[in-house]
Amino acid sequence: MSQSQRPSNWAAIFGKWSFNGDQVTYLGPDDDRPESSPVGLCVTDVQLREGKISCRTKMSDENVEGKILLAYRSPNDKYVIAGLRGWNRAYTIGEWDPTRGWIGLAVAGNSQNLAVDRWYEQTVILRGQTLQVTVDNVRVLQHTVNNPIMPGQVGLFAWGRTRVEFENYTVNREAATAFVVMKFAEPYHQLYKEVIVPVVESFGLRAYHVGEVFGPGNILQDIVQGIAEAQVVIAEITPINQNVFYELGYAHALGKPTILLAERGTQLPFDVSGYRTLFYDNSIGGKKQVEEGLRKHLNAILME
Repeated sequence: MSQSQRPSNWAAIFGKWSFNGDQVTYLGPDDDRPESSPVGLCVTDVQLREGKISCRTKMSDENVEGKILLAYRSPNDKYVIAGLRGWNRAYTIGEWDPTRGWIGLAVAGNSQNLAVDRWYEQTVILRGQTLQVTVDNVRVLQHTVNNPIMPGQVGLFAWGRTRVEFENYTVNREAATAFVVMKFAEPYHQLYKEVIVPVVESFGLRAYHVGEVFGPGNILQDIVQGIAEAQVVIAEITPINQNVFYELGYAHALGKPTILLAERGTQLPFDVSGYRTLFYDNSIGGKKQVEEGLRKHLNAILME
């Protein structure tokens, strides 16, 4: 279920800003000297783990940028920007890394195609490690980042020496997902229905597996997308199953938080034997063990 929210408060971090009700305007850099960095950044009182951010944006000339800011914690931590202009392109997704500076992650379009003094409706959708940018309801970019995006404050980003105007800034929170990897045969499917799903839902997440995806399409693509867009992956690895270990390997490659489950006495393959695994007995008491262990793991992951 989506929850819509408008920010109540704004704070300027870099640059000169005007906050007037629903109107937010970047006025220029802190320092008017030509050699200074013309960066503007402001944050809201809204935190976001997963969902959609929308606003209308108008740029005063061809040398300014107007983007949506995500995952902000402090000026010295990583954060993500996505939206209009940057890196000499029209649409961009980028990241600030304090050790490497500005990094363009995905770009598209000719910046000269964006008109000056025209309102654009831009939306950034965040699902797990996947970002999607739409402009005037047209999807222009989609990118999966290499590492999990930490939850943080959202806001606005501008670059340039002249005005960038923003209005109708809206945040829609969505339920994050837990992608479940396992052999879907008994008794594991019963474990999924009776233990994993209720525990995951108690944290406000939605549990699903690829067998619950319907319609045409490539099942491998559905798996890759499901893992990339998940907040956490839960893998039951008792049977030695090639599909399960392929999916687990992709989750590890993305740095995805992963919870491993296995029946007690399982001889784990060397490749995963070093990972912390929640062992359980295949009994009524064993299900209680899984439930308690899952709660502890999910609490640790979601509290980061």
